[in-house]
Amino acid sequence: MTARKVETMTARKPALLLLATAGALALGLPAQGQELPAPPPNGNVLDSADLLTDGEETELSALIDRKNSGTGAARVVVHTTDSAPGGISDYATALGDAWGVGDAGEDNGVVVVVDMGERETYIAVADGAGEQISDREAQDVAGKVLSPALADENYAAGLTDTVTELYLLADGGESAYDEGEGVPSYIGWVVGGVLALLGAVTGIWIWLDYRKVARKAKDEMRRHQEENPGLEISDEMRAAYIKYRYANRKPPAESTKEQDEKLREEEEKTGKEYTRYAGTFNSWLPLYMVAPLLYSGSNVMPSSGSDDTGGSGFSSGSSFGGGGGFSGGGGGSSF
Repeated sequence: MTARKVETMTARKPALLLLATAGALALGLPAQGQELPAPPPNGNVLDSADLLTDGEETELSALIDRKNSGTGAARVVVHTTDSAPGGISDYATALGDAWGVGDAGEDNGVVVVVDMGERETYIAVADGAGEQISDREAQDVAGKVLSPALADENYAAGLTDTVTELYLLADGGESAYDEGEGVPSYIGWVVGGVLALLGAVTGIWIWLDYRKVARKAKDEMRRHQEENPGLEISDEMRAAYIKYRYANRKPPAESTKEQDEKLREEEEKTGKEYTRYAGTFNSWLPLYMVAPLLYSGSNVMPSSGSDDTGGSGFSSGSSFGGGGGFSGGGGGSSF
């Protein structure tokens, strides 16, 4: 078996290198001037390398949605690619700032990048999230959780376990892996196995839950179309409504009117637009027609610390909240 090379990033880049790349980063470009891809139109995953099935991508994005709804410690985005121009660490760091990963003012973004061309992985950690996820821990997750799974072509399981481990660390939990010579302790193997099992069980549960929601959403669209024979519902629109319905299974804890008033106040403060709750396809459709990106499953909501906009019933699942603060922290490996 070929030994994996682990790239460790335990110190910030020298000031001259940062100055050399500052102009490129300001333009949303990697150091060598290559253009960055646009963020995913919906969800928290951009699978450009096509490692995941549509169902696996939806499950992974839904897992991130659920983690985001339960904590403000991290906002994770996953990107797979066949090429990371300028080097994977600079590429991942540039993506974090250019895409606005994390909540505005919180610097809590985390970007997981898989480069299939060079067979490398890198986890870029913004400064706020770095208070809980150290460079060494990011390297451990990349080298001991993600890379082995990728080497075995267990793409969905590896990315699911990686996301789960990152949120665990961000919330102050202890990693299943030691910080020794790069080999997990026997306890790490046991706990890692448990995490893998939990990841598999979680994936199955999410898949079953998603199927249930999708079935109800399809029935709702079918009934609406029967009541409106002239209405055409495109495949893109159907997919967007199913994702929206899954991300917003429950109404807000407060009334829709109260939530709308709070969101309007927040929009006046920030100059941003936020996603509203729509309980039916009929109420969702006009919102989607005006702002499809806001109503395709990735809720855009104020950061958790800015205002109370609905409690646990309707909280932001998106990892794109206008964040930043990616200054070079993180770690990676090869596989």
